[in-house]
Order: sequence, then structure tokens, then C-alpha cells
Amino acid sequence: MSLQARSVAELFGEAAMALTETITDPVSVRADSPHPVEIAAAGLDDLLVDWLGELLYRFEVQNLLVARADVAVSQTSGGWSLLAVVWGEPFDQGRHSIKVLVKGITYHRLSITEGAGQWQTDVVFDI
Repeated sequence: MSLQARSVAELFGEAAMALTETITDPVSVRADSPHPVEIAAAGLDDLLVDWLGELLYRFEVQNLLVARADVAVSQTSGGWSLLAVVWGEPFDQGRHSIKVLVKGITYHRLSITEGAGQWQTDVVFDI
């Protein structure tokens, strides 16, 4: 999946929504409750995989579907860090239909680039 955004933080937010859209119709997901997320990684690509992996884990274990993600990404002396609050609700079989169950986030064809005021990524979900 190819995504574009004006900032790296917005790109990570778009990636979260792409994961939700892969799993179910995002229009049916309400932003009922906040869930903080904090992640650090050596590289930006690792941070993206860890971020999406964390959201997938929360879906699998807590049934959390994400409706919105407020994300801050910063470069640190040791790599990259992400602070976010995701807003969502638990999966409800009566309101949410599963399109595709995502099994994992892969590094296959993963790239994150910046150019001409745009950030872009290509992410592949293992289904």
C-alpha cells in the first residue's frame, strides 16, 4: 500500500488508518476512547513496522479498532521515537465486518522517503 503525507507524523497516522481500512470499513469505527502508545526504534522503517505491529497486537488481543491516530514522531540521539494517542473502539461483530485479517507487518518493499515537501511510504501487510 502506498501512502503520502505532508509530515512523517501524518504519514504514521495515515498508516494506522490504512491498517484499519484493510481490516474493516473505517466509517463504521467510532473514536470512543483514547489509548496512548509510546515506541522507540533505531530506524524510521523499524519504527513504522513496530507502530503498525503494536496496533495489530491491540486489535488481536484487545479487539481495538482505530478510528483516529494523533501521532508525534521525533528523531533522537538513539534513533526515532513515537508518542501517539489512538482513538477507537472494540470490535463489534454486529457493526464491524471483517474484510481481511492481517497476520503481520512486513519489511517486504518497505520504504519511507521524503521529497518535495511530501513523505511517502510503501507498506505490505501479511494476510
